[in-house]
Amino acid sequence: MKLHSLTLAATLVLSSLASAQNSTFCFGNGSSGPCPCANTGINGRGCNNSAATGGGELNFHGATNPDTIKLSGSAVIPGALSVFLQGDAQLSSAAVFGDGIRCVGGTLKRLYIRNADSAGSVEAPQVNDGDPSITQRSAALGDTITQGSTRTTRSTTATRTPASARRPGAERST
Repeated sequence: MKLHSLTLAATLVLSSLASAQNSTFCFGNGSSGPCPCANTGINGRGCNNSAATGGGELNFHGATNPDTIKLSGSAVIPGALSVFLQGDAQLSSAAVFGDGIRCVGGTLKRLYIRNADSAGSVEAPQVNDGDPSITQRSAALGDTITQGSTRTTRSTTATRTPASARRPGAERST
């Protein structure tokens, strides 16, 4: 088996330390470009996955001052490894990223890595388990979020897909 990734569709834009805005783009329904394995998702989500959930979805809740924002992914494969990425640019056209697409670019930072639960949900940061907030983690990675700056966050779910379940063209490994 090879490792494949499936991207979630929504993106959080932190436009300042005082506010956050949920700006969604990069959908797996074909509007942002084709999913690489003809695994088109439903509107508002990422490319479909082998669990046929219609694609993952990324949302957030919380406040920015103090930073209590939590990123939450749903409709992903139970137990799948999820990577929350941050970039400082939005790509003008989607890039193939494993079995999905990625529209976050520029300087990419890996904020958090988590496994989805048995219901196919994943959340970060997990402050009660010692995770730093998004602004703390970003600063620790050398990318301090200051007043008026913008960062784009995306989640990618990596799964192992048996060869018998792959569609033609799904031999892209990450």
